[in-house]
Amino acid sequence: MGHKFLEPIQIGSQTVKNRIIYLAMAKCYSGMDGSVSSRDVAYIESIAKGGVGIVIPGAMVIDPTWPSTLPMQPIINDDKYIPGLARLTDAAHKNGAKILFQLWHPGQVDYSGGNPPTINEMTVEQFKGIQRQFQDAAVRAKKAGADGIEYQMCHNYLGAQFLSPLFNHRTDEYGIDTLENQLRFSMETLHILREAIGDDMILAVKLQGFDGQEGGITPELAASFAPYIEKAGADMITVSAGGSLTGVNVMSGDGTRAEGWKVAASSQVKEQVSIPVCATGNIRHPQYVDKIIKDEKCDMVGMGRGIFAEREWVKKCAEGREDELRYCISCMNCWNYGFIPDQSGCSVNPYAGREEARKELKKDGNGRVVAVVGAGPAGCEAALTLAERGFKPVLFEKRGKIGGMINVAKVPPHKEKMDWFVKYYENMLAKSEVDLRLNTEATTESILALDPYAVVVAAGSNVAQFPVKGFDAKNVLQARDVLEEKMKLEGKDIIVIGAGLTGIETGLYLKEQGKNIVILDFAKRPSLENAGMGGEATMEMALEMARAEGEGIVIKHSHKVLELADGVLKAEDMLADKEVEFPADYVILSAGIKPADHIYHELKAMGRPMVHKIGDANLNGKIVTAVQAGNKYACSLF
Repeated sequence: MGHKFLEPIQIGSQTVKNRIIYLAMAKCYSGMDGSVSSRDVAYIESIAKGGVGIVIPGAMVIDPTWPSTLPMQPIINDDKYIPGLARLTDAAHKNGAKILFQLWHPGQVDYSGGNPPTINEMTVEQFKGIQRQFQDAAVRAKKAGADGIEYQMCHNYLGAQFLSPLFNHRTDEYGIDTLENQLRFSMETLHILREAIGDDMILAVKLQGFDGQEGGITPELAASFAPYIEKAGADMITVSAGGSLTGVNVMSGDGTRAEGWKVAASSQVKEQVSIPVCATGNIRHPQYVDKIIKDEKCDMVGMGRGIFAEREWVKKCAEGREDELRYCISCMNCWNYGFIPDQSGCSVNPYAGREEARKELKKDGNGRVVAVVGAGPAGCEAALTLAERGFKPVLFEKRGKIGGMINVAKVPPHKEKMDWFVKYYENMLAKSEVDLRLNTEATTESILALDPYAVVVAAGSNVAQFPVKGFDAKNVLQARDVLEEKMKLEGKDIIVIGAGLTGIETGLYLKEQGKNIVILDFAKRPSLENAGMGGEATMEMALEMARAEGEGIVIKHSHKVLELADGVLKAEDMLADKEVEFPADYVILSAGIKPADHIYHELKAMGRPMVHKIGDANLNGKIVTAVQAGNKYACSLF
């Protein structure tokens, strides 16, 4: 029996081929002047090729002079942008997808330090001016050939700010004393948009299902908005939640919540309207998508990061290849906006945001043997891609299972989704021509016995020595050992050395055992401002630090470790210029690793040609850098 989500659906005057929507995700791929770039076009083309019914490019800016606009987004405030926007339309249409333009105004969300006015400070005349900008942008969308537009009433942006008691404190006819006043700005805007685009284009609404903070929009309140939205002329409603002002991890779940955790909100909205309703919320698995549609909790399903990670999600499901899906693991790497053209924006997809680099694979391996040392993400990606090219990869893994450091990364609380990526590699290796040798540690002898054409070392890293007096004691452990062996530790007071992601997540793992956790780091504390937007901290780091400190973990930066003796760790507080002491039943080291590259050096010393190293064996990084390194190596081998 086929998937329910593959059935067509009528939205307004248009028939959409299936019920999967690629949700708008703001990506910094456009030119600095807001013009559509070749990177934008390749990105949209890749999404559409994967089979979605509708693709929505993220955040089309209607007012680039607003003091807080995101950089490098497509701009739609001038006719000069229409030809470029038409390129996006063509990229979607030639690959069988409908395309909606999301018309975007941030309101008081501040991305640039520009101190934008709040809706309480704006005059009615300013509102009217913004509505005229929406109207003009809608006309340009029509001229660019879009199939419809999406009005943003979600994610704490302008439309949602009028709806939310957290932001709207006006006392005039745009206040929240009545439902009609609360909705007035958006209902006026929707009428203007419908008049601008006519009846032949889709008018979609992205609705805030809940704010994620006490006193804000609730699912019940969102459901009460829905009949007004339908009456104003909307053809469909997509329900999401959260935002930059009330919780980034409510907008884009960071793995701490169950699949489909926003579906209850879309279900309540659906009960109030007759137009199609689209659900969102970390939705990943085909069986779950079918279930919520069949159970009438929604009519369609929207995926952002799920499709960003797996472009062929729809295509693979249609072809019965569900076991080949690369599921999004909710790592938040894609929140580190894509200013660097040749760096993937997704941990599991080496081409996310660098679609132009994807070329047709040369099938010129001709059975040549390539030895791959290490079955972590770099080694697995390299081996599978080499096999696809017709090489004969022999993949050595000293442990009894593949995955490398992912098997450590998946142990801390809420990191279970990491295992989905290991399962993907297990499925693909089983279907491939890769000669996988588990429980087999590679040596120069075993590699040379293969007489390989090339050798790639992806053996990961080893921990480095930490030269501190007392750290040779039995109660000093390595973080990766604690996690991999899922240790249960005695004692109450635990010091973690190193406030990187692994150190913080080890602290969270041990906090679940009821321990008192202090994390020390020599470096200064990174600013969490503009996390993921070129600031000092990545988005995942900012979220993990906030979670750890919210759970009572103490994180102290600018501390130099001095000595461990008699259950006490001594350190220098470099900011206060004084020595401090911490009780320590255990000390966990998460600071300092070195490449596991001895085989590389041995083979190079022997004069072997075509020997390379990738992943942590070359340079310490994250899953995203390992996967991309494996892919690049396998594609470039000649």
